[in-house]
Amino acid sequence: MKVVYVLALLCLVVHSHGASIRRPDSKKDTPVLSLKFPATGKLLARVRSGELGNANDYMDEVLTLVREQIVLQGYDRIALPDADFSFTWDEYPGVTGGVYLHDGLATGMETIHRVGDATLSNSDTVIFFESDCGINNAAFGYAISILFLDIGPTASMVGTADYINFYFHSTIDILSGIVVVDVFDLKQMGHISTEITGLGIFNWLAEIIVDFTLNLLAPFFKELLEGPITNLINTVLQHYVDSLLNPPTTLASLVL
Repeated sequence: MKVVYVLALLCLVVHSHGASIRRPDSKKDTPVLSLKFPATGKLLARVRSGELGNANDYMDEVLTLVREQIVLQGYDRIALPDADFSFTWDEYPGVTGGVYLHDGLATGMETIHRVGDATLSNSDTVIFFESDCGINNAAFGYAISILFLDIGPTASMVGTADYINFYFHSTIDILSGIVVVDVFDLKQMGHISTEITGLGIFNWLAEIIVDFTLNLLAPFFKELLEGPITNLINTVLQHYVDSLLNPPTTLASLVL
C-alpha cells in the first residue's frame, strides 16, 4: 500500500490521450427544474434602487437548483476516461509491460456551495453577479490492470481532494433578461490524497501511476467545468432570472 500526497494538480499539464466528457445516464428520463421561490422581481428591483453588494440569498437559491440538476443530469457520478501506458523493468531487459486504468468514477460535484459572500454590482443596464463556490470531499477511483510477461495483478486506486474552489461570474442584461455565465474557473485546490492497493511486486509503479492519473484528469475536469457544468449553471441562472420577471413555477425539458 502506498499513499502519495499531491499539493497542486494545476501544475500538471499533459495530453489526456483523447479523453472526453462522457455524460452519464440521467436518473430521470425528463429532468424538471422546479422553481419554488416567489417570482417577485426583487433582484432587479434591488439593482434599480441602488441596493447592491451582498447577494448571498440569491446565490444560495441558484446553487440549490444547480445541485438538484447535477443529480438529475447524472453529474454526481462522472465516468472517467480509460487510459494506459507502457513501462520497462530493469530486472527484465527488453521486456515491456503495460498499466491500464479503467472503470473510473468521480463524485462530489453535487456538493457545490457558496464560499464567502456573493456580490451584485451593475454598469448601466448590466448586472454583474459573482461569487466563489466550492465542492468538498471530491473523490475519484480507478480499477488498475497490469500486464507483464502475460501475467499481472489487478489493483485499485482511490483519491480525494479536501476542497476545490471556483470563481463564478455572470452578467445579466436588465433590458433583455439574458444571462451569460462568462467565468467559471478553478481557483484553488486543497490537498489531494491517493491510495493504491493490490500492486504486489509492482508497488514501485505507484508514484508513476498517480502522476499519470492526475495528468490525465486535469484536462478532463477542465473540459467538464468549462463545458457541461458551466452550461448547467447558465441554464439554471437564466431560469432563475426568468422566474423573477415572470410567474412560471415549473420549467421542463432542461437541455444542456
